[in-house]
This record gives sequence, C-alpha cells and structure tokens, in this order.
Amino acid sequence: MGEGDFGADGTRRITECRLCGSSDLSEQVDFGRVPLGNNLQETQASAQTAEAYPLNVTRCGGCGHFQLGWAVDPRLLYATNYTYLSGIGASFVRHFEGYADWAIENAGLEPESLVVDVGSNDGTCLKPFKARGMRVCGVDPASMPAGIANENGIETLNDFFGPSAVDWIVERHGRADYVTSHNVLAHVDDLKGTFAAIHSLLKEGGHFGFEIGYFREVLRTGCFDTTYHEHLDYHTAAPLVRHLTGLGFDVLDLSVNAVQGGSLRLLLKKTGEGLISADAQAFLENEAGSILHDQDFLTSWKPGIDEAMTRFGDAVRERAAKGDRIVGYGAPTKATLLMKLAGLGAEEIACIVEDNALKQGRFMPGSGVPIVPTSTLETHAPDALVIFAWNFADDILSKLKGRFEGVEAIVPLPALRIERP
Repeated sequence: MGEGDFGADGTRRITECRLCGSSDLSEQVDFGRVPLGNNLQETQASAQTAEAYPLNVTRCGGCGHFQLGWAVDPRLLYATNYTYLSGIGASFVRHFEGYADWAIENAGLEPESLVVDVGSNDGTCLKPFKARGMRVCGVDPASMPAGIANENGIETLNDFFGPSAVDWIVERHGRADYVTSHNVLAHVDDLKGTFAAIHSLLKEGGHFGFEIGYFREVLRTGCFDTTYHEHLDYHTAAPLVRHLTGLGFDVLDLSVNAVQGGSLRLLLKKTGEGLISADAQAFLENEAGSILHDQDFLTSWKPGIDEAMTRFGDAVRERAAKGDRIVGYGAPTKATLLMKLAGLGAEEIACIVEDNALKQGRFMPGSGVPIVPTSTLETHAPDALVIFAWNFADDILSKLKGRFEGVEAIVPLPALRIERP
C-alpha cells in the first residue's frame, strides 16, 4: 500500500522513513495493540471492546528519524471523535502568550501580518497573535475544536492541511508572513507533503516556527506516554534540519522548552538557500553526542518503562485493595496507554474527572472507566487521585490545595510521586 492507502482494518504498515525514504528501519519498542486514546465511547461496554491497533516505534538507519511502525487512518483519529482542546490547560495558554511575543520579535511580525496555524485546534495559539493586531487563520480537521475556534472569532478551515488548504488561504488572504504549528507535525500522515505545502504557503522571506515533542527529552525523562497513534513521528533536530534545509529553509534557531514533557522549537526562514546558523549548528553537535546515539540506553528503554508502570500500577492497586475510592484526574490521550501498561481499569479507578465538557459522560477506551465533571469531586470525595494529566500536575495540585483532607495524589510520570495537595 502506498502513502495514504489503508487496509480494511484502517491501518498501513510504514516501511520507509517518512523523512528520508530509507527502508532501513529497526524496531525500538513495541507496546502491542492499544486502543485509540481519543476514541472515547458512549457506553462502558463499547469502551471495553473498542478496537485496538498496533503501537510500536522504529528508527531509521539512514537519517536517525524515529517513527511509528504502523499508521492508522486519520479519518479514524481526527474527523469524528476528537475531543482534545488546547485551551483547557492554563499553563499551555500562558505558554502561547509568551510564544506569540517571541515569534513577533524573532520573525519581525507587524500588525496586519498574516499568521497561519497548522493544526490550530480551538484557536488558542492564534488568539494572542490576533490580540496583537495580526491577521490570523487556522486549519484543523477536527470538527469540534474547529467549530469552537470559529465561534470565538478565530477563522478556521475545518479540513486537513495540504495544497487545497493552501489555495483556500492564499485566495482569501494572500501568502503567509508566518506559519506555526504546535505538537501537530508529529501527527500528519503525509509529513513531507505537509512541509512542502507550508513552504508554498509562505511569502519569500517568510518564517516558519513550530514546536514538537523532542524525542531526546522523552528518552531522558522517561515520559514515554507521548507515544500514541496520532503521533506518527518522534522528532529530533538532525533529521528535521536535513529535510527542511533541502526544501530551501534556513535554520535560524533550535531550542528546547519544558512544554508537554519537553518540546523542540525551530525557527526557519524561506530563502531557498538552506543555511544553518552558528547557534543551530552548535545545537546539532550537542545532540549528536546525546543518548539518542547510545544504543545501550535505547535497548534498556522498554524494560525501564515496564518497571515504572509496574510500580505505578502496584501503588494504585495497593490502595484499591484497602477499599479506597480512587479517582483519576484528567483524561488525556496518554491515559489510555498508561492504564494499559499499568494493568488498571474500572475495578481500581472509579471514574476520571475532566474539565473538558466534550469528554464528560463518555468512557475511556479499553478500560471503560467513566469520565465525569470535575465538580464530582465535591459530592463524591476520593481517598486518592491519580493525575493522568501529569504534565499539568502542578496546576492541578494548586487548584486542589486544602480542599480534600487526607487525599493522596499519585503522579505517574516523569517519576512516580505521591503527595498530599
């Protein structure tokens, strides 16, 4: 099957590197068959029998790029039942405010500059650009978040990003001064085509700034739960730079921040030259000496995950065996993999509280744990909380401080910790 062709089960084996095209792929970790993390169900029975798909990570021997070994049809992933909203996490909203200021300063943006967000979700990233006088336009295939963005005055094309979306934007607004994307360019099925379309959308001299999960940080911190079917690629700097300079982008800056367990931020300029700044070159040299190239470390990665998940599962089961009422906090995509690997389900976890109204009233795929409003905590106090949205743990613990006497909070990652809010 070729790019975009899926079998009757909705999957396609990935046999070539999605960046350089090499067929020299070696498996790094195999999580088995896992349900789609965002495929929340309307009944517990349908959740417990939800379809599961292969989830493994391979590495390219040609350029070093990490990617999934199987792709799932994006129509199953995004178009109908996708409920993630960028604006739910307060720390993420603050991050986008700072990001807008950084982009305006480093890309020389001015009022009326056109900023386009690829995979714009509910428009949270574009709001601060609009507030600073920019023209903005988002593109996102998920109907619910795109609808929310449009309702809030952030023009959003509800479609997959590609040549037709570029034509639509150019016809309405002209070419972009700045294209951005956040934690999305690990998701797209046609990665090379998406980069080419972004290059086409930009003006000559326009800038492309984006953030994606940095696989070096995933390995360093042990935050493996960013591995799920939406994330087809597990990016590092060197393979990206090799591909993007080949398209004609100059690489102006590479940096790392703490968002989503560790993200890589790139700033590029459309020039046709493919130059790399001195600072970016220094970053690449540092990466070349990192754990990404330590085969002993890579070999020990999966056993380390298994050990961590056994400790996490045991901590929850120990409390369940005492009759404690255990409630999860947050139903992010990652929770599905965490529960599968830790062997947790509805027998141990009574429910998961969630701020996102689109997820409330549904059930977690695989485990069948019900998702309820956060207000449930006030009427049915827990004995212990499992914070599945661990990347927002500090925000959550701050909100809970002093509200539930004697309650323990279990935070599974980056390292298991148990504390009283």
